[in-house]
Amino acid sequence: MPLYSVEVDNFKSYKGVQIIGPFKHFTAVIGPNGAGKSNLMDAISFVLGVRSAQLRSTQLKDLIYKAGELDDSSTSHEQPKKASVTAIYIDHKNGQQYRFSRTITVSSDKSGSSVYTINKKVVKWEDYLATLESHNILVKARNFLVFQGDVEAIASQNPKSLSKLIDQISGSLELAPEYEKKKAAYLAASKNSNDTIARRRVINAEIKDFKQQKTEMEKYDQLCRERDEAIIHHLLWKLFHIESQMSENLESIESKNETLRPMRAEAAELERSLAAARRELAHVTRDVAQIENELKSKEKYKEEEKLPRLVDCEEKLKHLEKKKGNEERSMVTLSNEKAAKEKQLVTLRRQLTVVTEARDNFYAKQQSTNRNISISEDKLKEYQALKAKCANECPQEHERIKTINRDLKTKTFQLSQLEGQLAQVQARYNKLDQEHDAQTNRKTMTENKIDAVLRELNKKKKQLHDLQAERTRRAQTETELKEKLQDCLKKISEAGAAQRETDSEMRIRTMVEKLRKMFTGVSGRLQDLCSPVARKHDVAIRIVLGRNLNAVVVDTQKTAFDCVEYLKLQRLGSATFIPIDTIKVNPVNERFRNLATGARLAIDLIKHDPIYERAVHYACGNTIICDSTQIARHVVYDKGNEVKAVSLDGTVIHKGGNMSGGVTGLDGSRRFDEREVQGLKRAQEDILAKIKENSSNAPRDNDDVLLADISRLETSLAFLKDDLLACGTTLAGILSELKVLSQKKDEKANAEIDAIKTELTSLQEAQNSVNQVEDKIFESFCKSINVANIREYEGHHLQLQEKNSEEQERLETTVSKLQHQINFETEQLEGLAERQASIQTSSEKTLKSLESITVKKQQIQKEMQEIDQEIEQLSSRHDELIQAQSAKSAIVSEAKKELSKVNKALDATLRDIGGLNDDIEKLVSDRLNIFRRCKLESISLPILEGSLQRVPMDEVVRESARGDEASSENTPQAVDPSDYGIKIDYEKLDEEEKENPSLELEQHFMDKLSRLNTQIEAMVPKTRALEKLQEVENRLREHDKEFEAARKLTRTTKDEFTEIRNQRVKLFNQAYTHIKDAIHEVYRELTRGDYNDGRVANDRGVSNDGKAYLELDDLEEPYLHGIKYSTMPPGKRYRDVEQLSGGEKTMAALALLFAIHSYQPSPFFVLDEVDAALDNSNVRQIADYVRKKSGESVQFVVISLKGTFYEKASGLVGIYRDNEWGGTKSLTLDLDQYGD
Repeated sequence: MPLYSVEVDNFKSYKGVQIIGPFKHFTAVIGPNGAGKSNLMDAISFVLGVRSAQLRSTQLKDLIYKAGELDDSSTSHEQPKKASVTAIYIDHKNGQQYRFSRTITVSSDKSGSSVYTINKKVVKWEDYLATLESHNILVKARNFLVFQGDVEAIASQNPKSLSKLIDQISGSLELAPEYEKKKAAYLAASKNSNDTIARRRVINAEIKDFKQQKTEMEKYDQLCRERDEAIIHHLLWKLFHIESQMSENLESIESKNETLRPMRAEAAELERSLAAARRELAHVTRDVAQIENELKSKEKYKEEEKLPRLVDCEEKLKHLEKKKGNEERSMVTLSNEKAAKEKQLVTLRRQLTVVTEARDNFYAKQQSTNRNISISEDKLKEYQALKAKCANECPQEHERIKTINRDLKTKTFQLSQLEGQLAQVQARYNKLDQEHDAQTNRKTMTENKIDAVLRELNKKKKQLHDLQAERTRRAQTETELKEKLQDCLKKISEAGAAQRETDSEMRIRTMVEKLRKMFTGVSGRLQDLCSPVARKHDVAIRIVLGRNLNAVVVDTQKTAFDCVEYLKLQRLGSATFIPIDTIKVNPVNERFRNLATGARLAIDLIKHDPIYERAVHYACGNTIICDSTQIARHVVYDKGNEVKAVSLDGTVIHKGGNMSGGVTGLDGSRRFDEREVQGLKRAQEDILAKIKENSSNAPRDNDDVLLADISRLETSLAFLKDDLLACGTTLAGILSELKVLSQKKDEKANAEIDAIKTELTSLQEAQNSVNQVEDKIFESFCKSINVANIREYEGHHLQLQEKNSEEQERLETTVSKLQHQINFETEQLEGLAERQASIQTSSEKTLKSLESITVKKQQIQKEMQEIDQEIEQLSSRHDELIQAQSAKSAIVSEAKKELSKVNKALDATLRDIGGLNDDIEKLVSDRLNIFRRCKLESISLPILEGSLQRVPMDEVVRESARGDEASSENTPQAVDPSDYGIKIDYEKLDEEEKENPSLELEQHFMDKLSRLNTQIEAMVPKTRALEKLQEVENRLREHDKEFEAARKLTRTTKDEFTEIRNQRVKLFNQAYTHIKDAIHEVYRELTRGDYNDGRVANDRGVSNDGKAYLELDDLEEPYLHGIKYSTMPPGKRYRDVEQLSGGEKTMAALALLFAIHSYQPSPFFVLDEVDAALDNSNVRQIADYVRKKSGESVQFVVISLKGTFYEKASGLVGIYRDNEWGGTKSLTLDLDQYGD
C-alpha cells in the first residue's frame, strides 16, 4: 500500500495530532456532510505540494486549525501558530518507507510560510517536488487526485480544453515558450526575406533613373563658369576688407595679459588639492575593484568548479543507487530461476529412472514371451523340411512370388511416396488457392488506395496552385499599397508633419525607464533632458544632436559600466552612454558666436538644466544653426569657416564643404502643408489598414508543407503502383502453378496407382496357387502345433517381432531424450551460478563506489561552506570600502566646485582676450580659406606679388595650441597674420566697394551668386548622377549579401522551428495514443454490467457494449486545436459528450480521468465524491472497476456518501465531528476481515 497513513497536526478542522489510516488498496472515506471529509482530501493534496489556492483557502495561515470554530464550549483556547501534515508512503518496489511532511508556520507579519521535509530532513521545494516525481507523483499534472467538482468540469470542457489537458500531461506544454519563440523567429525571418526582395526592386529602379540623368551633366559646366566670375569679384571685396580689419585688432591683445597671473596661481593651487583628493579616491576605488574581483573570483570558483563537481557526485550517486537496485533484483530473479531449474532437473532424473526401469522390464518380458512361443528343435526341422518340399513342388509360383514381393515392396514404397506427393500437391494447391484469394484482395485494396492517393494528390496540387496564385495576387496588391504608402509618407515628410514613433524608440524608452529604476545615477535620454528655445529650431536641433539624440546621460563612468552590464544580463539591447564626470569637452569657440546675422551656436539655442551642460556641449560641439541655407553657405563657403552648419530646414553643410539633407518647401507654404496633414494621415492609416487586412487574410498554408505532402503522396503512389504490378505478377504465377498442379494431380497420380493395383492383383492370384499347395503339405504340421494354417504361424511370429521392435525403439528414444534434456538443464544451471557470481562481484564494486562518492560529496560540501564564509567576509569589507569611497567622492566634488569658481573668473578674462584674438584668427582663417579655395578651385585672383602655390594646404589655425600657450605663459600671443608673400591687385574694385564693408553690399554679391547657385543647385542631383549611380550599385551589391543572409536565416529558423514542433508532436501523440487506446476499454468496463454481458447487440442493431472515442481536430499540430470526445453508451447510438444525460456524462468523464491516469499512473489515486451525480447502478459499476484495478500497482482512496460504493472497499475511514472535543476525528475499519 503506497499511501500507508496520514498524520495531521492542527490542520483545518483536525485538532491536535491525529493519525488517519492505515489505508488499504481500496479505502473509502465516509461521514456526514460537514464532518471534514474534504479536509482530509485537502490534507493529502497539501502534503503532496498542491498550492493553497486550490485548497479552498486564499492564504496558508487559513489552513491552520482555529480554536472555537468547531468547539461548542465557551472556554477560550489559544490559537495554534503552526500546522503540519505528514504522509507515510511505502515504495512497493523496494518496500522503503518515506515520510513526506509539510509544515505551516505563522510569522510575525501574520502571513504563512511552508517548510518541506522528507524523512524529517528539511529540503527545498524543488527537491521535494523531484522526490515526488521520482515516485511518479506529478504535482503540476495532479495525476494522483480528483477534487470535488473536477468530474463535472471534465464533462463540460470544450475540445480545446481537453487538448490543453493532454498537452500538459504529456510534457509538451513545457516546450510551448521555446516553440512560440522559434515560430516567431521563423515568421520574422520569412518577412525580412520578402522585404529584401521588395527593396531590391526599388534599388533597380533607382539605377535606371540615374542612368537617365547622366545626359544632363553638360548643362552644369556653363553655369559654373558664370558663377566663377561672380565669385572672383566677391572674393576680391572680401580680401580687401579682411586686410583692413586685421590691423585694427592686433594692438588690443597685450593690454589684458597682466591680470591673468594671480588667477592662474590660485587655480594651480586648487588643482593640486583636487589631484590629491582624486588620488585618494582612486586608491579607495582600486581597493573596491580588487574586493569586487575577489568576490567574483570566489563566486565563479564556487559556481564553475565546486558546484559542477557536487552535481556530478549527486548524479553518480543516483546512478549507483539505481544500479544497486537493479543488481539486487537480478540476484532475486536468478535465485528463483536457479531454484526452478534444480526442481525441473530432479523431475527429469525421476522420469529417466522410471523410463529406464520400464525398458528393462520390457526386455525381460520379451525374452519370456519368445520362450513361450518357440517350438521344439524337431518341429523346427520338420517346418524347414516341409518348406523346402513346398518350394520344390511349385518352383515357378514361388519364384514369381519372390519376384513380385520384391517388386511389391518397391511399388509399395513408390505408392507411399506417390500418395505423399499427392498430399503435398493437394496442400500446395490449397495454399496457392488461399494465396490467390489473398493476393486478389490485396490487389483490390491497392487499387482502392491508388484511387484515394490520386484524389488526395490532385487535391494537394490544386491547393498549391491556388495558394501560389493567391499569394502572387496578394504580393502584387501589397506592392501597390506600399508604393502608395511610400508616396504618402514622402508627402508627410515634406510637409513636416510626420511625427511617428517607431517600435525601436518605444523599446529604447522602456529600456531607459528600467535603467532609471535600477540606478539612481541615470538621468534619461539626452533628447528628453533638453529642448530648443524656439519651436522653429526643433528640426535643426535634432540633426545637430544626431547619433547622441538617444544617448543616455549618467552621472559617473561607473554607472555607465553598471548599466552596460545590466543590459547584457537582461538582453535589453544596446545604448550609448554619456558619463558627465569623464567626458572630454572642448571649449566653445567664441568667434563662432558672431559669424553672421542669423547664425548662432547650437548650444546657445538649447534649454537644459545646468547639471547637463557638459553633456549637451559634448553632443553639440561648435556646430552652428543658421536661419536659412543661404546664410549657412555664406558662413561656410563665402567666409571660408571650417564649421558644421545646419539650416532650419534641415540642410547640413559639413566642415569639408559637403552638403546634404534639406526639406523642400519654404516657410510660406507651411500653412498649406498643415491643412493637408490630416488628410495625408488619414490616407496613411487607410493604406496601413489595407496592408494589414491583406496580410491577415493571407492563406496560412505553407508551400513547403504542401510540396512535402505532394512528394510524399507521389512516393506513396509509386510504391502502390509497384505493389499492384507485383500483385499481378504474383497472381499470374499462382494461376500457372495451379494449372500445372491440377494436371499432375489428375493424370500422373491415377496412372501410377492403377499400375500398382494391377500388379497387386497378379500377386494375389499367384499367392492363392501357392497357398493351396502349402495347405496340403503343412496340414499335419499345423494340427500338431494347433494353428489353422502355416500362414497363421508365420504371420503371428513376424507381427510379434515387429511390435517388440517398435516398443524397444520408443523406449530407447525416450531414454535418450531425457538424458539429453538432463545434460542441457545441468549446463543452464551452471550458467546461472556463474551469472550470480558475476552480479555479486559487480554489487560489491557498486557498494564501494557508493561509499567513495558519498565521502567525496561530503568533502565538496564542506569546501563550499568554507567558500561561502570567505564570500561573506569579503562582502563586509566591500561595504566598508563603498562608504569610504562615497566620503572621498564628496571631497573631490567640493574641490571641483572651488576650482570651477576660479576657472570661471579666469575664463571671463581669457574670453575678452579670446574675443579679440578670435577676430584676428577669423580674419586670418577667412583669408587663408579664400586662398585655399582659390587654389583648390583654380580661381584666378589678380595677384601683384607672390603665388598661390605658397599657400600650404595642410596648415590650420589650431585653437588648442593657442589655448595651451595661454595657460602655460603669462601673455597669450596673437595669431600670426601671415599673407604668404601674396599681394592682391584690387583695381577691379571701385571706390564705393572699397569704402563699403556693409552687409547690404555683401547681400548684393550673395544675391547674384544665389541666382546662379539656385540654377546650379537645381541640377546638383543630376550632376552627381555618376556618383549616385555608383553608390546605388554598391548598395545593390550590399543588398545582395543581405538577401543571401536573410535566406540563410530563414532556412535556419525554419529547421529549428520544425525540430521543436516535432518534439511537441511526439510528446503529445505518445500521451494521446495511450489515452485513446485505453479509454475504450475503461469505458467498456465501467458500463459493462448494464445490458446482458456487454457483447450482444439489441433488437435495433445497436451494440450493448459501451464505447468511447477520442478524435483529433488536427493531426499536424494537435496541441493547437481541440480533441473531440464522444461515446456510445450501452444500448444507445453514437453521440457527443455534451448530448449525454447527467449520469452518462459523469461516467464518460470518469472514463477519461481513469484513462489519463493510466498514462503516467501515480502509485495511489484520491477521488473526492466522484459518484455524487450517479445512480446506484453506475455507482456499482464504478465501485467494481475501482476494486478490480486496486492492487499492488495502484491504490484508491475514495470519499463517498453512497453505501453502494463504499461497501465494495477493502477498508473504511470514518470521519465525524466531536463537538465536545472541538474538532474532527476519524475511525478505521478493515472490511477484508468480513470477506465478500
